[in-house]
Amino acid sequence: MDDLRDLPIDLIVEPWILLRPVNKNSVEYLEMMDSIEKNGFLSSIAVRECPRQEGFWEIIDGMYRWTCSKELGRVTVPAIIKTGVTDEDVLALQIQANAIRPETKPCEFACQLKRIQKVHQGITIAALAMMVSKSPNWISKQLGLLKLDQVHQMMVDRGEICLQNAYMLAKLPARFRVGYEDRAKTMKAPAFGALAAGVLKQYQEAKRQGKLDAFFTEDFQPQPHLRSLKVIQDEYQIPLEGPIVRAAEDCRTPRDGWNAAFKWMMHLDYKSVKEQEHAAKARFRVKRFA
Repeated sequence: MDDLRDLPIDLIVEPWILLRPVNKNSVEYLEMMDSIEKNGFLSSIAVRECPRQEGFWEIIDGMYRWTCSKELGRVTVPAIIKTGVTDEDVLALQIQANAIRPETKPCEFACQLKRIQKVHQGITIAALAMMVSKSPNWISKQLGLLKLDQVHQMMVDRGEICLQNAYMLAKLPARFRVGYEDRAKTMKAPAFGALAAGVLKQYQEAKRQGKLDAFFTEDFQPQPHLRSLKVIQDEYQIPLEGPIVRAAEDCRTPRDGWNAAFKWMMHLDYKSVKEQEHAAKARFRVKRFA
């Protein structure tokens, strides 16, 4: 049966596996520090008897509150002492707690799920979903994010690629993603979803018919796609790309400059076209698909 009491802070230790490190520079941490200093605790942390250090208590949930309390010089902290909690239970409870916190980034959460899979070798998606109180479909989509390379994962966690677009981008063969990341960043989810689904369908059909080489051709046509409004606004306020584009496009008249600006906004300027061409050639050279 659970017990509630004030425990000495010095007898409390971090959990055996910490899925969400404390960020002392975050707004959440600073606000929590201020709240605890002014109002004390509004909710208790959860602990269990530490199986690795006799006489100590191990945190199950409440790392931020415990860390704030230590920094504020508090001697004790209110804690719910839970009994019969295994290492696996601690891991699952952390996952459940982090799932409802917006501060936990999507790809960070996917990594946490992967860690559970490593601890529980052979665990099914259905069992993992039950463990963290989520649907199997949700679990599959989260784990799918780990197919993205590190750069794309960072874009997802920073919000540069919305989650729905990230799910669809992850479904594409690896060699496609570089060519579609800009559209994943700028297109609305329904439009990008339809685009990615169409590409995936063509790829699967070509694979089924044994025509993958024909599906990827060396013929290259640059694809126009708009830069984000923020990028355009930043360039308008501080023109960093403008001089480079004007020089690369050999602008000699106001009309040349006008056209070059539109090309840059549509990724059809010289540099962007070369980047697209390089990516297309790289995709064509790779014969083995991820």
